[in-house]
Amino acid sequence: MGSLAVHGGSFAVCCRAFCLAARCPPLFGFWIMIHSLSVIRMALILSMKRSMQYRWDFLIDGALSLIMAALQLLPLLVLFTERGTVAGWSFEQMLVLMGWYMMLCAVVEGLIAPSLAAAVAGIRTGLFDYILMRPIDSLFLCSLVDIRLWKGIDFLFGLGLAIYAFIQLDVHPSFTDITMTIILSLGGLATAYALFVLAIAASFALVRIQNLTNVLSSLLGFARWPIHLFDFPWRIVFSFLIPIGVMTSYPVMALLGMLTLPLAMGALGIAVFFFVVARLAWKRALRGYRSASS
Repeated sequence: MGSLAVHGGSFAVCCRAFCLAARCPPLFGFWIMIHSLSVIRMALILSMKRSMQYRWDFLIDGALSLIMAALQLLPLLVLFTERGTVAGWSFEQMLVLMGWYMMLCAVVEGLIAPSLAAAVAGIRTGLFDYILMRPIDSLFLCSLVDIRLWKGIDFLFGLGLAIYAFIQLDVHPSFTDITMTIILSLGGLATAYALFVLAIAASFALVRIQNLTNVLSSLLGFARWPIHLFDFPWRIVFSFLIPIGVMTSYPVMALLGMLTLPLAMGALGIAVFFFVVARLAWKRALRGYRSASS
């Protein structure tokens, strides 16, 4: 947590620059963008250095991630042994969905979950105070504390799988379909992020909340299956209450030309709603935060 600290005089300089930039809105926006990029760059460099300190662990974790990613294909291979389609989805379409799911999990397990889990530890030990002292958004900084670079292997595997399956389908999406896929994919990622932020926001009041984040990680496993696979009651749950369909199914449906505009707008609305609620919950949690060191 302290690895992202800005030390001594450098911290004071950042504070003064932040205050000066805040007086001029255009300069403020530009400064925030540049400063945010520099923080991301620093976080990546620190993560790379940590990984290189334990190179064999990095290689072993990467190899295990690759093996686990490949093993996730076994249920599909078994399922389609005697079936041509499942819930209206062909084998190749399911492979595209699986690729999308792997990319989502790579980001969640490589960035979102470990970083926010580190924030929970900081709340318990008092190290979270150092996050609040920084002249940058606390939620943004908390999201960069622990980056697990070997999860990039899972992301590339999922991307390659999705591209391979998409080529096999011989589908030609329109520019609108591609644009909607990108927007919905970002919305799905924002939704997953929002769910974890809500769980972490609860940890301000209930510090022993780690089990809730583990439950969320387990629930993400349902995102590997198309939303059409679930019966009506569960489809409502997985579309609105725990919107795993928004995370994977709807972006893939948009790419394959299976998604109508009303559904796309609804999925995007759900993503925006969860993100806004998570942001408000985080701000409210900060107002009630009492330092563990006080």
